[in-house]
Amino acid sequence: MKLLGGCLLTFALVWGLVLGWWQSNDHAPSQLDLGLYLVALPLALVGGFLLLRGFIDHLKKPPEALPRPESGLRDEDPLALATAKTAAAERAFTLGLIDAFIVTAGGDTVDDTLAALADGKRPEPSTRLTDDSGYPVFVAEVPDLDVDTLIDTLIEESAAPRAFVERGEVMRALALAERVLEASIERLRDLLEQMEEKASLRVDWLVPAAWMELDLAPLKTWLQGCLATRLPEESLTITLRSATHELDALLALDELILRANRDAPPSEIRLLLGASSAVDEQTVARWESENRLFSAHQQQRQIPGEGAVALILARQELIARLDLVDGVCVTRLNAARRDKPVDAGGRIGGKLIEQLVTGLLDLTGVEPAAIKAVLLDTDHRPRHLTEALEGLGPHGEHLDPIQDCLALGTLVGTLSPIGSLAALACARGKVLASEAPVLCISNQHPLERGALLVLPFAPNPDTQSSST
Repeated sequence: MKLLGGCLLTFALVWGLVLGWWQSNDHAPSQLDLGLYLVALPLALVGGFLLLRGFIDHLKKPPEALPRPESGLRDEDPLALATAKTAAAERAFTLGLIDAFIVTAGGDTVDDTLAALADGKRPEPSTRLTDDSGYPVFVAEVPDLDVDTLIDTLIEESAAPRAFVERGEVMRALALAERVLEASIERLRDLLEQMEEKASLRVDWLVPAAWMELDLAPLKTWLQGCLATRLPEESLTITLRSATHELDALLALDELILRANRDAPPSEIRLLLGASSAVDEQTVARWESENRLFSAHQQQRQIPGEGAVALILARQELIARLDLVDGVCVTRLNAARRDKPVDAGGRIGGKLIEQLVTGLLDLTGVEPAAIKAVLLDTDHRPRHLTEALEGLGPHGEHLDPIQDCLALGTLVGTLSPIGSLAALACARGKVLASEAPVLCISNQHPLERGALLVLPFAPNPDTQSSST
């Protein structure tokens, strides 16, 4: 009725206005005028009103829910439920970190490196490397590294082709790996002697991606020779894996944690090894040409570093069975990628790191207040440090940004791709000292971000009984 009344009112108003206009002008309308003004015009107004009203009613109407696409599996499908439960359980996997060894510019042990970091030691100008202007280059160099003896030995034994010997970063990295292997082999021997059953040792060597252009077979032979002379050769397996940046190294560790929990025997021990060096003439020259070398005029650039790291890992059952008092646990990695480089223009935000840390804490059930320290692989560059500290956000309000949030790169420079593993080794030292969880964050790379937790080892009675 309202609609009909509105239509009649519209016709009456139009007719009254039109007829009054014609009368005031003494106009004699034709048949066309009568059709246009007295029929077509009111019909157009009524039709326009109806169209507008229908459009408004359409906008007010809530959208219809779209039908869910068929997945091929019913919600109650037992296989689908089992897969979901398995994925959730695997995200909660951890792996025991029995021991960690590093060699950096800060020292030959984790304790030495942490002490140098606490004392504020920083990279210094090199006595042998200069830039194109002739000024000394700031480097984080391992002192007293005997590269010449290693080169002579390799040449004498014909264990390395000339392509290796001519590349300074390869030879220095091998010398660093040799030094860190000395300490790790002694610990591995002790572990193998404590085990009653026959154990297996798997070695994963993370090789810098720049080495992939070389024939890596001699590297594997060299490492085999270093280990086989002092460890049971029949239980030894060596795998070489390429790593491009710091997150690659953590992804290798994450894959190791996953595989160890899925199908590895409880008696298996893993050695994750890595070494890298950027403290040589060729690398310094390349960094300078790429405008990434730190100098007095370019302090937002990177400082070349070098070092080596070795992590001894095993399942928690083995740590509990051998009653190892210095073992810790490492969670799986929570990783993501920034939408733009951290050194790009604009404001630097730590939202991504905050999300990674939040997800990690939710998964593990660790309260933020329980975390007593944070280890970062980043260096002196303020944008990286700002991103990390802002990313801690509400989780790190109880932490001292100077005493508790340690950026390892400020001491060791850019240690790609193993800087994240070196930070993890230092995080283990902090866990043993504080007997509390320590957060390890990787944000040295311009885009890649990762976070994991290092936890004090707490043997599970059910786990212990199941391993016997």
